[in-house]
Amino acid sequence: MNNGGLSPENCMVCGATLEYLANKVTLQCAYCEKEFRGFIKCPNEHYVCDDCHNAQALLLTKEVCSRIFTTNPLDIFEEIIKFPQVPMLGCHHALMTAAAFLAAIKNEGTFKITEKMTEEVYERTQRQAIGGYCGLTGLCGIAPALGACFAVLAGSKCGKDKEQKITMDAVSEIVSVIAELTGPSCCKAYARKSLDTARNFLEKNMSISLARTTDKIICQHQKRHPHGCRAEKCPYYL
Repeated sequence: MNNGGLSPENCMVCGATLEYLANKVTLQCAYCEKEFRGFIKCPNEHYVCDDCHNAQALLLTKEVCSRIFTTNPLDIFEEIIKFPQVPMLGCHHALMTAAAFLAAIKNEGTFKITEKMTEEVYERTQRQAIGGYCGLTGLCGIAPALGACFAVLAGSKCGKDKEQKITMDAVSEIVSVIAELTGPSCCKAYARKSLDTARNFLEKNMSISLARTTDKIICQHQKRHPHGCRAEKCPYYL
């Protein structure tokens, strides 16, 4: 599926400006034709479900992570978002962030990351990273995506002690840094800061050190932002 690099204010089907709703309506996905209750549609009644919306970005993510061997998760993430097919905003960023983090850990080698573990993180992320919910519930999907990473690394599940606390502490720090960057929201800024925070937490709490970015990251996507780039208020602005 190729949306031609349209920003998410554009319908993937017809290119019209998307409508963000406060209440759910019943919609049929233009690609898989399944019915959903959703918050984002186009004025021409087109709707694309999260799975179909995220499909190409996930394929590109897997391709990048299979061929890049840096231990810097931010470098991996930046490589993924170079593709014009990746929409400016959307919950595919949660999948890309988690994948970049796990790929960097796998490349570092201290902890064995299997394909099964990565697929498990994808599945958990897709259950909690839902389009538009950052504004509707206050929780960006990147937070539970990285939470799923820490849960898999620590062996966290309900009823566990230290393992669950490590996971929740990590997510708490990530949510906090995301909140400092909103107004309006920007998935790419959220992902960058969350990866930096997750890397620091990983080193402090699990003794796994990942490479750090020495040069300032300068975002190349300001003009694509449908809600208006935060410009000077963003740490990644030129």
